[in-house]
This record gives sequence, structure tokens and C-alpha cells, in this order.
Amino acid sequence: MKTMHTSPLSMKALSIKALSIKTLRDRIVSGFKQDGAAWLETLVVSSITTYFWLHSTALTSMAHEPHFFWPLFGPLLVALRYGFAKGFACALLIAAGLASVMKAEDMLTLYPLPMMIGMALTTMIAGEFHDHWQAVTQKHQLDHQYMKQKLESFTHNYHLLKVSHDQLEQRTAGQTVSLRASISALHKIATSYSSNRLEQIGHPLLNLLAEIGGLEVAGLYSVTGDQIDPVPQATIGDHHQLTESDPMLQDMMKQRVLLSVAKIDPHHQSRYQLCIPLLDSQNNLQAIVLAESAKFFLQTPANNALLSLVANHAASLISDTIVTPLIQPQQSELFLSYLNLAEQNQRQHGVDSHLVIFTVPDRGQKRHLDAIVNHRRGADIYWACQSPQGEPALLVLLPLSTRANTQQFIQRIKQQSALDESTPSPLDIQGPLSVAKELPQIMSLVYDYGAFDENLAIHSSNHV
Repeated sequence: MKTMHTSPLSMKALSIKALSIKTLRDRIVSGFKQDGAAWLETLVVSSITTYFWLHSTALTSMAHEPHFFWPLFGPLLVALRYGFAKGFACALLIAAGLASVMKAEDMLTLYPLPMMIGMALTTMIAGEFHDHWQAVTQKHQLDHQYMKQKLESFTHNYHLLKVSHDQLEQRTAGQTVSLRASISALHKIATSYSSNRLEQIGHPLLNLLAEIGGLEVAGLYSVTGDQIDPVPQATIGDHHQLTESDPMLQDMMKQRVLLSVAKIDPHHQSRYQLCIPLLDSQNNLQAIVLAESAKFFLQTPANNALLSLVANHAASLISDTIVTPLIQPQQSELFLSYLNLAEQNQRQHGVDSHLVIFTVPDRGQKRHLDAIVNHRRGADIYWACQSPQGEPALLVLLPLSTRANTQQFIQRIKQQSALDESTPSPLDIQGPLSVAKELPQIMSLVYDYGAFDENLAIHSSNHV
């Protein structure tokens, strides 16, 4: 059996033929789009109809022999194709043409007036139907065109949104948990050890910085004074090494600020793309992070500021000043150092912190403050002190927190207090107070509660 093969040329010829047939069919059904061509067709149909009417049946027998009125098809088709105006005009042209011929042959007395009136009425009805149908169809076409445009606009906006979402995913790639939750986890690890904290939180800290800044090859080094311990506390990636003579590293050690390839002198041949100092609340350099490779699209000013913020907070975690989760009344300077750090973070990086003050009427109710400490979150700073009236008080600083986060924290404390006691809670709550917007009021309150910092007082006066 032979297999029939159709050549591409034959397929193309068949496609052209099918398209021609479809075009001819549409032309017959819907007519011409140009108005001039439509009027010309109306004139031609009128002439042909008149001609066939005159020659198909003897005019003398029209009134005596019953037969189908074939000339009706001419104006009827024109009315259905082009509407009332052209259909009625076709009927008038036929009537006028027939009357002219019959008058010339002296047969005007036999003029078929009833048939002409019937043809005109039928044509008018068909024309009205076409116009109504055309109006409905045009309305649906306009609705369809509008919906098509809306769909195209929606599709366009969807693709723009998808591209923006993909770019946002790239900018936040790998950040599966919140910043505050990560810092709280680091704080929990740090407070579990009385010494060698950097060794314990080294890998979690470096992984967190890698998630934020896209670090691919990097190392974390301890610093004592200005001396870098050559043994890394943690590394990620392959082929990382310490080069103490590197120009970017030297500049970072002098300036004690985060440096990236975008900030250094282009003539410097640095091995590293990022050099990150870890400065604690006392401005002591605790450690450094050196990265040879980092994702380019994550090297933005906002991400670099966030890296610096997290690094400085981690430096405070590994310093020897953090021993217990609760700062005692005589350690007011330590609480002020954290408040000063929160103010610096807000001023340099735009990240706000909040303060909440809890007081109870007398020492017999101090257990309510102890319950708050027992529910302490990892990154929060608690200072047990006394109010100006001598009432037991607890000042809680929530670093890296929004007002909504702080309100949720207060609500949890209220709910916990209500669960622990059958009587109404004696807690008096003041706040939340924003470091960004209410620093003068915060400084005034902290001063009243027994602590004063000249630097913070200067900054608070600048806010006024």
C-alpha cells in the first residue's frame, strides 16, 4: 500500500483556497464594508430585478395568473444585507424603473401597484430587522472589544506584577524568617554561655548575614584590640582565606564601617567584596566578616545598612557586658548603652525601637514584674528599677520593633497577667514610646527613673 504524502506547496494552496471560499462567503452574507460599494450594489440589484420582472412574465398576465413574486428577492436581500435605507431605496428604484418602462410602452394602466406596495412593506420590515440586529450586534461587539482591552490590560499588569514579584523574591532570596526572630535566636544562644559566645553563635550569625547579603564565600574572625585572630570562627563556601594586607580590610579596620566594592577606591585590588565590622554598644570591635563572593543583586544600600545593623547587634551579644537577661538597678549605664544603640540604629538605618514602662503600686505586687521577665523575648532589654515615686518598675526596650509589634507585646503581657490572677492586674503600663519620634520624652522618663546619658540628651534635644 502506498502512503499519500502532501507537499507543503499543496498544503499552502489548499489553505489559500479555503481562505478565498471563506472570504467569498462572508462577502455574500455580510456585504461590502465600504458605503460606496454598497450603494453601487443596491443600484445593480435594482436594475437586475427590474429587468427580470419585465422579461420573466408577460405584463398582461400578471393580474390573471397566480405565481410566486420572484422580484421580491432583490430588495429583500439588499434590506437584509444593508438595512432599511438601502432596502427601501432599492424598492423605490425598482418601482420607478418599472413605471418608466411601462409608461414608455403605454402599459401604465397595468402597473402592479399592490405588488409594489407589498414589496416596499416587506423590504421595510426586513430593513428594520437588520438595523435592530445590527445595533444589538454592534453593542455586543463594543462590549467584547472593551472586555478584550481589559483582558489585555489585566494580562499586561499581571506580567508586570509577576516580574516585580520575581525581582522582589530575588532581593529577599533566602530570607525565610524575620530579622527580629533571627536576632532573638542569636540572643538565646549567646545568653546560654558565659564565655566564648562568638564560637557558639558564629555559624548561625554568619548564616543570617549570608541570607541578608547573599554571602557565598565568607569568614567570621574574632578581633582583640586591633589584632585579628587568623583562625576563623565560622566560614561558608570554598576557598576562603584571610589576607590582612588587603586594602579594603585595612580601610575597614581604620574607619570601622561596612565597606563594599561599590564604596572603595576602584584602583584598590581587593580580594573581598564585603568587609563587615561587628561593633558593640561600647563601640568596641568584637569581630569582622570578610566575604570574597556575594550575590550582586543583593548588594544594595538598604541591604548593606541591614547587614551593618545586624552585625552591630550581634557584637553586643558576644561582648562580656551581657551576662544576665535582666539589668539590675545599679546597671543603668548598661541600659543607656542599649538605648543609645537603638537611637544610632534609627538615625543611621531608619530602624525604629520602642520603650514600654511597667510599674506596680508596691513591692508586694513585684511578682507581676517578675512574670514579665519570665516571658522575656530574646532580643529585648529589661531594666529593673524604681519610679520617681519609689514604686517597683520595669523598663523594657524592644530593639528593631514596630509600633504594631510593641502593641502585640503589651497585649500578650495583659492577657498573661489576667490568666495568672483572678483579680484585676495592678500593672500600670506606659507606652509604647518610639525612639524615632519620642526620644526627648524617653530621655526625660529614663532620667526620672535614675539614669542619665549626656550623648542621648544631646540627640534628644536635636529632635525637639
